[in-house]
Amino acid sequence: MSRMEVRELKSGEADLWDELVEGSPQGTVFHRSSWLSACSETLNKELAIYGCFRDDRLLGGCSLFRYRLKRAFKVASSPPRMTPYGGIVVAPSSSTKVRDKEEEYSGLAESLCDFLNSEHLDLIRMVNSPALVDIRPFIRAGWGSGVYYSYYLNLEGDLDKRVSKEVRSAVRKATKGGIEVERPNDSSIFYDLFSMTFERQGLKPPASREFFDRIIGFLRSSNLGDMWIARTTSGDVASAEIFAWDDKRAYRWAAASHTDFRQTGSVSFLLYEVLQDMMARGFREVDLMAASTKQLARFISSFNPELVPLYSLEKKRILFRIAEGLYRMIVQR
Repeated sequence: MSRMEVRELKSGEADLWDELVEGSPQGTVFHRSSWLSACSETLNKELAIYGCFRDDRLLGGCSLFRYRLKRAFKVASSPPRMTPYGGIVVAPSSSTKVRDKEEEYSGLAESLCDFLNSEHLDLIRMVNSPALVDIRPFIRAGWGSGVYYSYYLNLEGDLDKRVSKEVRSAVRKATKGGIEVERPNDSSIFYDLFSMTFERQGLKPPASREFFDRIIGFLRSSNLGDMWIARTTSGDVASAEIFAWDDKRAYRWAAASHTDFRQTGSVSFLLYEVLQDMMARGFREVDLMAASTKQLARFISSFNPELVPLYSLEKKRILFRIAEGLYRMIVQR
């Protein structure tokens, strides 16, 4: 299969990219140009979308954020914070034969690798969506790889019969305790709870209030997501959830809870109620994330989801590897 033309998409080609994302098995709401632009502007990172063309048809590509690391190294990566997936998206093949599909995909991947090499980037790092199952062309081209995990929950059938006894007990407790679920317009409610979680550990929140305001505004205005909170009878916000969605599934993008109200059952109750809402909206599947973090995985697994792997890809130039090695030697002394 012949190589493809690869180039950076122009600002006026956002619709072309979004059409590819919508039709691609790997495409998610997090690959959409509006989401990427919001991340670029609020995280102060330059967005670059690379497209792979054959006969002027966009057949695949990837989005990366370019920036300088330590003012010395040129880096291109998936969104560094608060975006679970980026990386490769590929249009469905017109062939039904496995060999033809693989040769077509290999040609695209190899073309993309060659182009990215010509950009002379010191570090390229991308985290792909779970639907990208074949990373062999990148491994053959000398890229490193890693594996992460997510949780997919099938929403078909009776949710009560599928969640654990622990979740059902928490739902009953929260209901008896008068916990109520709301969808407030004030996005600052979520950030206050979210930042509190990190501040208690002496950590800085991974994203700003401006970022959350922009993302929540984008999700709501585009009907691609919403925010829910669980409120106690005293009016305190006990927990909060933000879900995003596209035509494929819903995604549990961000969550936060108040430690003072953990025993109310509000965390499980709120997620249970949001899942019921997703079912009512017609979603058959939800990506619950969080499988790579032990403490979070323990909670999410109580809803009996399916563990799903996803792959990261990384390419480092020799000088970056040397600098990285020297840094580790200094730190370990």
